[in-house]
Amino acid sequence: MASKPLDIDELLLDLQNPRISKASSQREALQKIIEDQDVKLVVLAESIVTDGLNPMDRWLVLKSADERGKYIVLEGNRRLATIRLLHNPALMNDLEVRAPVKKRLEDLAKQFAVKSIEPIDCFEIDDRADAATWLTQRHTGENQGSGIVNWGGMATARFRGRDPALQALDLVTTYGSLSDEEKGAIESWFPISTLDRLLSTPAVRAKFGVDIADSKLKTDLSAAEVIKPLRRVVLELATEAVNVSQLKSKEQMVAYVTKLGKDLPNLAKRTGKMKPVDELGERDFKPVPKPKPRPKPAPVRKTLIPRDCYLTVTNAKIAEITKELRTLLLSEYPHSISVLFRVFLEQSVDHHLTAAGIPLTVTMGRRQQDKNLRQKVSEAIAEMVKKGVPKKNLDGVSKGINDKHSPLFTGTLHNYVHNRFYSPQERELKVAWDNAQLFFEHIWHP
Repeated sequence: MASKPLDIDELLLDLQNPRISKASSQREALQKIIEDQDVKLVVLAESIVTDGLNPMDRWLVLKSADERGKYIVLEGNRRLATIRLLHNPALMNDLEVRAPVKKRLEDLAKQFAVKSIEPIDCFEIDDRADAATWLTQRHTGENQGSGIVNWGGMATARFRGRDPALQALDLVTTYGSLSDEEKGAIESWFPISTLDRLLSTPAVRAKFGVDIADSKLKTDLSAAEVIKPLRRVVLELATEAVNVSQLKSKEQMVAYVTKLGKDLPNLAKRTGKMKPVDELGERDFKPVPKPKPRPKPAPVRKTLIPRDCYLTVTNAKIAEITKELRTLLLSEYPHSISVLFRVFLEQSVDHHLTAAGIPLTVTMGRRQQDKNLRQKVSEAIAEMVKKGVPKKNLDGVSKGINDKHSPLFTGTLHNYVHNRFYSPQERELKVAWDNAQLFFEHIWHP
């Protein structure tokens, strides 16, 4: 590869860009990127106008065999599309762009000068095969460390500054008398954003005897009192005794903390003198006798189907699939599990529809055609609701199959099987199951 500084007019969109189905022209490729990215292009445009191009992200280009002096962009198509629209917003007059997106891009174009980012720092490669290794590392997940390893919630929080949730977590890990196993559970994975949402809820803070001011978590309780609810919540989040799906609404969060019982502080001991919790130290915590051996916390979930999920699967083949999904380790077999999960979902739905007398095919003209997965899931949900299953119990599935950002989106499930560049993430698979568990329990009830 060789470094290649290029201007915008020397660059072509890749008509074989994996983000879109194949395009036959530059105009069609641009239209498909607009449809795929929508408002994300506005966010990217704002970043480019404000900060320029990210110096950490070089573009990967291939000399065009059809247009002399032009280069096909293999990595950087979203950026190229955005810069084209900023440089020449009139292009949108001949494209289908949602009105608010078009208006915002036109406004940003008035602040943009293409010379401010030219020449663009590119790397030229000899052929597409040479690019495959780098594109795979860039776009298919961590790849056991060879790809981009994203920051977790805690790393992101630490980079942005010690926010109240991180202050609470540090208090618990420093002074919460945690066992090595409990510390290990927190260090391996912790949903800092869920703790942040809890502490951002005034009703929750009131029950904990804390408040937030100037980005500081503060309390007027003694250290021993304030740490009680924080310790309990941190451990239950770390061990997934409670998860994000159970804490989505304010009502759910308040109901959860109300049940903390003896781990809630005695609010009668409030002094009225607020103090940041990150100023609490060893002197603030009275010595306590060595605690009695505690029951081990719930083990970190390692398989797709949790131990406390009970399914009475009557079909022999589906029962075997269920057994594998209960035993295969997510950390070792994410690809196998993702494909089996897709099969388990469709075969469970087929079983339910057949038992309910609902056909699995639809007549199109003179021929029978299999219904797609999204249609079958929707029909199964409608049948369950008709028989009295609360609709809210099925929201995780009904919304997930239609939301392209959800791990349950049918397109994502399809990619698990058919897209060789798409790698499932352990956390995504857990979320997909959690959102669908009630649905499966209604299908396979005793």
